[in-house]
Amino acid sequence: MLRGATTRMASWFYAMMRVLRQKDVLKSTIHSIMFRDLAKNDKVSGAVMDIKNEVFFKALYILLRAVFPAIRALRFADSNKPMMDKIYFFSQRTQMALRKSVDFFNETEVFGVFAEGDVTLADEINEVWGE
Repeated sequence: MLRGATTRMASWFYAMMRVLRQKDVLKSTIHSIMFRDLAKNDKVSGAVMDIKNEVFFKALYILLRAVFPAIRALRFADSNKPMMDKIYFFSQRTQMALRKSVDFFNETEVFGVFAEGDVTLADEINEVWGE
């Protein structure tokens, strides 16, 4: 039961990690002569725009760096070995990583601005954690 739940929770982040790891391969693919000759639809054009966008990869890196300890904790939770000490350690590391990433998440060049105007990540953190 737990194995399926943690896999579903982390599958988006695993996919993002894979995309980030394959950045150079994806770029070389879209710049190849054979790829340029293929007929492209709207989905393919959107994917090509994302692959060419350096800000997209920077945003992926910042997001994944913040949640990486949580992903590690989920992987330990999936194992059949006693790992509670590591789960606690990675939960603490997750809190530290999220705190360190607050300033990066507020970068408007990377993540844009919130639609409601002057709402910042600090406001969102206060709403969630009540600090």
